[in-house]
Amino acid sequence: MSRVAVVTGSSGAIGAATCAHLAEAGYTVVGLDVRPPAAGPDPRPPAAGPESRPPAAGPGHRHLTVDLADPRAVTEAFDEVAAELGRPAVLVNNAGVYLARDFLDTTAEELDRVLAVNVKGAFWCAQAFARQVVAAGGDEPAAIVNVASVSGQTGSPDAAYGASKGAVIALTRSLAGVLAPYRIRVNAVAPGIVHSAMADRIPADRQAHYLDGIPLGRFGRPGEIAAVITMLASATAGYMTGAVVYVNGGLH
Repeated sequence: MSRVAVVTGSSGAIGAATCAHLAEAGYTVVGLDVRPPAAGPDPRPPAAGPESRPPAAGPGHRHLTVDLADPRAVTEAFDEVAAELGRPAVLVNNAGVYLARDFLDTTAEELDRVLAVNVKGAFWCAQAFARQVVAAGGDEPAAIVNVASVSGQTGSPDAAYGASKGAVIALTRSLAGVLAPYRIRVNAVAPGIVHSAMADRIPADRQAHYLDGIPLGRFGRPGEIAAVITMLASATAGYMTGAVVYVNGGLH
């Protein structure tokens, strides 16, 4: 069975933590990101709480710099991974763009960029991944884990982001049915607010409002999301497909 995993958005907090968790689980991990991986300490002041910074890329991780909004570049990246390491068994669609913008002020260019990465990027990566599995005969189980958001369920003041994550949930459920005949499971994890550079861009007054509504009384840690992603990718979740797992401290 293939032990290669591809993680998009691998330079961010959740992506880097997921790469580390999958590597610990025995996978050869390839990160895809428009940015290079973290190479050392994060110069930003630490956010509150542990695991607020993404770890530097480890020696067992590979990295490809890819614009996930470009379907040709995505296909070429997956072809390169397969040629060098073999067909991946796991895809984690984690890459995302967050836009802290009032709905009335959102421009066409901003909306297009959010949808291009958060929705189309996940679509193109899932398609490239599935095509390789199908071409290989679909004899071995494979798994896709999409990273959505609680805002895909509840909505968000940042309407472009909320709409994109709602689309990721719908894409997950659609692909679960489409790809089941090929032994590809498709699930999603929907985090709440997690310590990360993305969360740092949420206005401070809104962070405080969200924190008041979280029963566990804190924001999430990247490793906590990565652990659930790794479980969904594993045989432990072998009878799960089309599921959305909310990891949000009780925020609804």
